[in-house]
Amino acid sequence: MTSHSFPSMVGDAARLDALASYAILDTPAERGFDDIVQLACQLCQVPVSLVSLVAGDRQWFKARVNFPPCETDLSRSVCAHALGQPDEVLVIPDLTADPRTRANPLVTGDPFIRFYAGAPLVAPDGHVLGSLCVIDKAVRPGGLTEAQADNLKALARQVVTQLELRRAVVTRDRARGEEQRAYQVREALRDAQARIARMGDDLDAVLQVVVAGAMRAVPTAEGGVIELLDGEWLEYRAVRGTLAPHLGLRVPRGTSGAGHCVRTGSPYLMEDAASDPHVRRDLVRSLGLGSAIFAPIPHGDGVLGVLKLQAPERGAFTRGDLDILGLFTGAATAGLAEAAALADARAKDVYWRGLFDRLTEGFVVGEVIRDEAGRVDDWRYVEVNPAWGELTGIDPATVAGRTVREVIPDIEDEWVSEVAEVVATGRTANFTRRIGPIRRWYEGRAFALDGDRFGIIFLEVTARVEADTRRLALLSLGDRLRDLATIGEMTRAAAEIVGRTLGATRAGFGRIEGDVEAIDIEPDWTAPGIPSIAGRHRFDDYGDIRAHLRRGDALVIDDVATDPRTRDDPGPMRAIDVGALVNMPVRERGRTVSVFVVHDVQARTWTPEELAFLRNVADRLEVGVARVRAEELQAVLNAELAHRLKNTLAVVQSIATQTLRDVTERELVDAFERRVLALSRAHDVLMQKSWAAARMRAVMESVLGMQVDLDRFAFDGPDMDISPQAALSLTLLLHELATNALKYGALSANAGQVRVAWRTEDGAAPALVLDWTETGGPAAAAPTGRGGFGSKLIRMGLVGTRKADLRYGSTGLRAEFRAPLTDIQIQVH
Repeated sequence: MTSHSFPSMVGDAARLDALASYAILDTPAERGFDDIVQLACQLCQVPVSLVSLVAGDRQWFKARVNFPPCETDLSRSVCAHALGQPDEVLVIPDLTADPRTRANPLVTGDPFIRFYAGAPLVAPDGHVLGSLCVIDKAVRPGGLTEAQADNLKALARQVVTQLELRRAVVTRDRARGEEQRAYQVREALRDAQARIARMGDDLDAVLQVVVAGAMRAVPTAEGGVIELLDGEWLEYRAVRGTLAPHLGLRVPRGTSGAGHCVRTGSPYLMEDAASDPHVRRDLVRSLGLGSAIFAPIPHGDGVLGVLKLQAPERGAFTRGDLDILGLFTGAATAGLAEAAALADARAKDVYWRGLFDRLTEGFVVGEVIRDEAGRVDDWRYVEVNPAWGELTGIDPATVAGRTVREVIPDIEDEWVSEVAEVVATGRTANFTRRIGPIRRWYEGRAFALDGDRFGIIFLEVTARVEADTRRLALLSLGDRLRDLATIGEMTRAAAEIVGRTLGATRAGFGRIEGDVEAIDIEPDWTAPGIPSIAGRHRFDDYGDIRAHLRRGDALVIDDVATDPRTRDDPGPMRAIDVGALVNMPVRERGRTVSVFVVHDVQARTWTPEELAFLRNVADRLEVGVARVRAEELQAVLNAELAHRLKNTLAVVQSIATQTLRDVTERELVDAFERRVLALSRAHDVLMQKSWAAARMRAVMESVLGMQVDLDRFAFDGPDMDISPQAALSLTLLLHELATNALKYGALSANAGQVRVAWRTEDGAAPALVLDWTETGGPAAAAPTGRGGFGSKLIRMGLVGTRKADLRYGSTGLRAEFRAPLTDIQIQVH
């Protein structure tokens, strides 16, 4: 008989699911079911009775009497036919005669059964699970009596009741087991997490704890490992159980179950290693691998490694075990992250401590100190690095716990007020400032830390700041010396600049008398509280200090109490508040003629840079003094030259007068004399600046005032220095214009006026434009013919450019003259 002859519900999925829900197949014998088949045999007076459960491909006997096999395939099943009539007992008096069973191997062969009666096992949900059947080896034409049939049905119901009871007990036990398993998993996970928290930054110890906890939570595992990813390899980093001998094993990620887990990033259940496509056969043998579960250990967006548990037999793990393994990979990730963070923190602490100690910059951690009102009035050193000591000259081991005012008495208040502001606002403050008591400059940054603490990182920049200060001082000195006109003003300016720049207490300039026997010090510069020593002083009164100055060498004393030239009797030096000094000589023609003097009330070491600065100051002062003396001498020479030149012009004019006295055309003679006089006036203006330049308006007023009152002229233009050549040209031009205006133009009338205006124009070639405009006089007319010498001078224009635009109008002459500005102004080379 084929399976197609069975009722359709035999293969019904819902019925099979209902059967599976009882978890009865392949379970050991149980007395409750065995008693039922014994009773069925007695009631029905048969030798064989079975509790038969019909699965999809077989029938399995939960209880049996006198029937050896525990199961048969469906081709041998008679009970399967009972599924087709769930409400009544299936009775077949002669199995050899019934078409459904006559070909059944159990009928045609051993044990040659002939009679069958089966009561269906109907579950509460209506599905027929199998039958309680009785079997005889003899035909029973009468079948069962009615009482026997009823008893068989009652016993079938007891079988179902037993199944339900058993399922309830199994469900209860399973729930208890799952609860116990969940408790064990929780305990294992909790213990693992607690131990991980105590591991600190020991990464390998953390991994071992994770593996041990996972094996405790999944007791079917006999070996466990964490395989860490290393490029294309997986390394056995933490091992337990049967995998303990394989510590350090490296397997290719492309040919292992762990590698498959890494590639997919998902947990993986390997039910049978022998047939699994993702693992090498040699690994299966060497590792004793039957089945395994794998879970990835996530790290950021990637995978750090894999947690694997294995067993020697196949099918040792479930999907639930895979979920449990995921809990421990989470613990592994957290533990590794914590361990890495602790290791990183420890490494950073070591790094920053080493960096703190190795810094070439000074570093301070401080804490502000407040008064009763809460105001910050000091701060305390919490910690300093070795570089702090090198940059301040103070032993760093002596400052922790002390205040800044204790460590550096008289320190400037800004060093306290600034850090108070930083702590109060949280804003970083940059500074470049000097600590006066130790004579050093520092540049750095102060920043807030937690609470009342702050940090300062800084460098010493004394050399740079003082170099900049000296450089700027020399520039300032050059500017001031250039503008000062007397030697006294120069020496006082130089003394003040030197004193302030070097932080000295006195500076001055003195003239040497005799063979460096005495010095006459001019009014000097002094710091507050330091008296002046202006006046005459004998060198021998202060020690053996003449020889250096006589040779032209600088006299440098760092400490008058220890220097061999003054130590025998430093009292005179102390009496005038000198603890250290520099005398920088100024020489002329091989002899010392003056000295630049610098004093400090305290002993100090004069640096080479400071001495070079003083040498520069002395040289510049020497040049400035020489300039003033040269200018004084030049003034004397100019005055003498002017006197002689005016005498010469007067002689020329006298000779011309005598020579031309018989000339009848007196107008020409007068014109000549006036032109000579105009040149004399221009010469006077040029002499005011030693013939180097002349002021333009002064030239105009000088030459025009010679002709007529200046109130007849209106001047409009920027005053400027013009060259001697331009001054002479302008003089002759204005003389001729004014002469013509007196004769023929505006100045010939009482109400006539002349406006003289000038301006500069920018462009490719900047130019000076001079306008001469006459008003209030008669109409102007152009001269007839070629005109005289005066007309030629006018047409030549300024400095001979011949750019003269002459307009003769009804109100008077209007003229415009142009010349390149470079031909008018002083050329600086």
